[in-house]
Amino acid sequence: MTAPQPDAAARARLAAIAEHLIPEAHGMPSAGEVVTDERLAFVLGSRPDLAEPLRAALRPDLGDDVPARLVTLAADEPGTLASLQLVIVAAYYTDGGVRERLGYPGQLALTVDPDAVPEYVREGLIEQARARGPVWRDPATGRRAEKEDSDGRVGA
Repeated sequence: MTAPQPDAAARARLAAIAEHLIPEAHGMPSAGEVVTDERLAFVLGSRPDLAEPLRAALRPDLGDDVPARLVTLAADEPGTLASLQLVIVAAYYTDGGVRERLGYPGQLALTVDPDAVPEYVREGLIEQARARGPVWRDPATGRRAEKEDSDGRVGA
């Protein structure tokens, strides 16, 4: 099933937002130029679940002021804003011309030798990370999270 495309007015709003988020710079085209109906159809065909949040993000009652629209969405509908940004970024970076300018040919099939020991293991580069243990950022706080032991103590 193909996700419905935005009407002409919504498409114009999308182009303005795309232009604002990814302007032309450093020899790269703007997203306003790249996010065509074809790119949009590709993204929504791959992710039809993004069609409804995209429609909500492009609704006319949010006005024509792009920065104000983005601020409103960030404050009131962060999930809708995230979906809008994902559609624009996905459409931009799946464009063949953009990938060519970046020197990214896409995913390549590589042969993997399951018996080969990676160079970073042979050189001992991974030992410091293994000795340190897992490290990650807590998505709720953005701070570095630390491993707790079985008694709930941090840094164990």
